[in-house]
Amino acid sequence: MSSVISKKLQEVLKPHFKALGFKKKGASWGCADDELAKWFNIQCSRNSDSIYFNVGIYFQATQEVDYPKELDCHLRFRIEQLLSSDDEIRDFYELSNFESGLNIEAKIENIENIITNKLVPFFTLHNTVADILNSEQVKPYMFWNSGKELATKLCV
Repeated sequence: MSSVISKKLQEVLKPHFKALGFKKKGASWGCADDELAKWFNIQCSRNSDSIYFNVGIYFQATQEVDYPKELDCHLRFRIEQLLSSDDEIRDFYELSNFESGLNIEAKIENIENIITNKLVPFFTLHNTVADILNSEQVKPYMFWNSGKELATKLCV
């Protein structure tokens, strides 16, 4: 069931990411310039009908890999970490669990709204390593693969 929902979500989200210059591959979208590679992925749970929304940013200056994947990214998080309150996060978990609650189409529409109102602006505002370091939206736990240290070195 979750793979069918993932495909519906991919179709709904495709124009939003295309407008940002992202290219789609499977259930992922990515784009890169000289400084950052940005990445978004829809992941189906193996054990339930829940869906996860993964976000990653890779610092191109490191040149560690030619085609970064989520595991390579220096900044990694799930989209709910961009939400403002515990209540919003709790509501999002209910939305992304397709085993119960609202009908599927209503959930997809609500998820689309969250992605266009939270993630799209995040990607639009964060175009340099300095933007990442100076952002109030970026929390210390979002850094992976020595991302914080690398970002600091790149901005000196």
